[in-house]
Amino acid sequence: MDVTRLRQRHDEFLAVAEAGGFGPPPAGEWDADRILAHVALGEASGAAAALAIAAGQRAVYDNRPSLDEWNLRRVVGAASGAGDLVGVVRRYGELLCDIAAGLTERELEVCLPVLIISNDQVLVDEPRPLRSLLAGFGEVHLPGHAEQLRGLRR
Repeated sequence: MDVTRLRQRHDEFLAVAEAGGFGPPPAGEWDADRILAHVALGEASGAAAALAIAAGQRAVYDNRPSLDEWNLRRVVGAASGAGDLVGVVRRYGELLCDIAAGLTERELEVCLPVLIISNDQVLVDEPRPLRSLLAGFGEVHLPGHAEQLRGLRR
């Protein structure tokens, strides 16, 4: 898989995150740390699904763990500040891109159950090819959260 666009979007997200200057979020929204933790968890889950397919296992992608407050706090707590969180996002993003780049065309066409929820609304709940899931990180997920981070700048 050509991951040029995915890497570009990942680098753009990281540039926004590294620039910092984030203030508190509006009521009911995530702060910058939780956004970073959410992105890292999503990328790790995407990488896990891709590796499961490569291993011949029945993969599933479900983004609910990346929305879970306890899990977000766990990731934030394990890091010692936004700089460490950016490093976690960088590491999992590179892992996702490296795995995606190494997949065969046959692996990329494997359909897996995908559940994506945002703001208590189901966005996707259907089987999708792995290629589509991976492309979604670069086309929707990373740009959307980069914009969310920009909105938190003071």
